[in-house]
Amino acid sequence: MRNNWKKHQLFDLYDVRSGMGNKSRKDFHPTKYENKMIMFKDVFYNSKLPNKLETTVNLIGTELERFNVLKDDVFLTSSSETSNELAMSSVAMKDYNNTVFTGFTKRLRPKTDLTYIGFMRYWFRSFEFRRVIDSSVSMTTRANLNNSILSNVTITLPSINEQKAIANILSSFDDKIEVNNKINENLENLAQVLYKHWFVDFEFPDENGNPYKSSGGIMVESELGLIPFGWKVEKLGKSSISNLVKSGIKEFIDKKIYLATADVTNTTITNHNTYINMGNKPSRANMQPKQNTVWFAKMKASRKLIRVSDESQSLIDNYIFSTGFAGIECTKSLNYVWSFVSSNEFDELKNSLATGTTQEAINNGVINNMNFLVPSKNILTKFENVVREFYNKKELNDRENLKLAEMRDLLLPKLMSGEIRL
Repeated sequence: MRNNWKKHQLFDLYDVRSGMGNKSRKDFHPTKYENKMIMFKDVFYNSKLPNKLETTVNLIGTELERFNVLKDDVFLTSSSETSNELAMSSVAMKDYNNTVFTGFTKRLRPKTDLTYIGFMRYWFRSFEFRRVIDSSVSMTTRANLNNSILSNVTITLPSINEQKAIANILSSFDDKIEVNNKINENLENLAQVLYKHWFVDFEFPDENGNPYKSSGGIMVESELGLIPFGWKVEKLGKSSISNLVKSGIKEFIDKKIYLATADVTNTTITNHNTYINMGNKPSRANMQPKQNTVWFAKMKASRKLIRVSDESQSLIDNYIFSTGFAGIECTKSLNYVWSFVSSNEFDELKNSLATGTTQEAINNGVINNMNFLVPSKNILTKFENVVREFYNKKELNDRENLKLAEMRDLLLPKLMSGEIRL
């Protein structure tokens, strides 16, 4: 045994409670209700719970008291269609007032003072824990995490001081990744502000450097209403600067998917939690997204987007795209097409055109024939010159995040096994 490390059964360290399972769709809303709900995705994609939760829930009786969320709580995904998505963890680094957790998760609340939450954040994402889960889960229609499986979990703990030292090292990588992601979010927001000012409000600089529309620039009628003189309305799938590539891949080698890209969050391609190894990789040819393309989820209300530039190609070597995505090839002005697909205007248009019974989505024919505003060449060039710096910086951050995550993942098993001692 690791020197001075002690073994404990999980149930000796934690009280386990399943989440709320009696809610219907009408009980959930992004903003309607007073209380927040920790959802499956909040746990699955984050080793620590997000500061801001996106779902509110209607509660009755003592539900808030019974399913509350306190600092040091650990949450595990407890039901999924695939076993590899089971028992993914997230920890509460603070108290979450007026917050409960979904029935697709379990809450582990400490019974002792033997665990440090920063250390447990990584222990529950370690190979040691995954090995026990993977060997214990059996699949029927769904994979479920029950107390019998958790009773097989043994946790070997160092002293609290060593737990804190290990957590400080591992969290330093994630803290830097978080900072980079925040910078990237701000860069995206800046690009969107500029896009709206120039291509929605038409206040791009005229030949004298003044805002075009408010300075009396000539506007002409079009299928999209009044647009600046010299601009065109074309079809998105076959314009002078864009073509529809296709939907994502439908069939995979051995019907095994290496990466579930439909789960990638908005623009983010560096979160290792999205790498879901379900078997053999597809062939290299099937895995390579085309350069200078923009991919978006076709499902209604989904804002999942991925941008593939020449520079970022190597960042997504392991990505494949499911049929839930459509790709737009940018023959010119990648950043303009990306800004258009990222905009609220495109999101509203996509949702209004979505059809279907089980799941509403927009089809390729509709995408091909979307009206698409193509500005004059000189304005497109000016826009590209400004926002190129934003995206160059973002891609540098993405590369750094990949390296940081690789270093963290290399250290994680060594620190958790005691191979490296602090």
